Amino acid sequence: MDRRGTLLVVEDEAVLRSLVSHFLRHEGYDVSEAEDGGEGVRRFREEGPFDLILLDLNLPVFSGVEVSRQVKEERPDQKIMILSAVIVREHEEALRKIGVNHFLTKPYHPENLLAHIRLELNRNGGLRESGSKQIPPSPA
Repeated sequence: MDRRGTLLVVEDEAVLRSLVSHFLRHEGYDVSEAEDGGEGVRRFREEGPFDLILLDLNLPVFSGVEVSRQVKEERPDQKIMILSAVIVREHEEALRKIGVNHFLTKPYHPENLLAHIRLELNRNGGLRESGSKQIPPSPA
């Protein structure tokens, strides 16, 4: 069976998080969920890395920008896609500086979300090895 990928959905709106996660599971993705920025960072540390993190910006505990900073400090190669209703210029600039360049504005059509996920997963080498935690190479 073809593996679609592992995703972490970090979204504080429970109904939206549940709907998106259910849809993505139905499409064949392995999905973990987090309801706030703190839980998102914890799940990343415990279960990651993921093939892709789908991250809202306006979150309790840690903002999406802060979640991105913490994740990228630990795993600079971790792919993150921002899914947010409002993406202000300061947030976008801060995110781009740490290597987060893929943004999708809410509301979005589920098929559009899938297209963006596929695009991101196919960028720079595709999926991670199944079941491995891929350690980044040590500096020479």
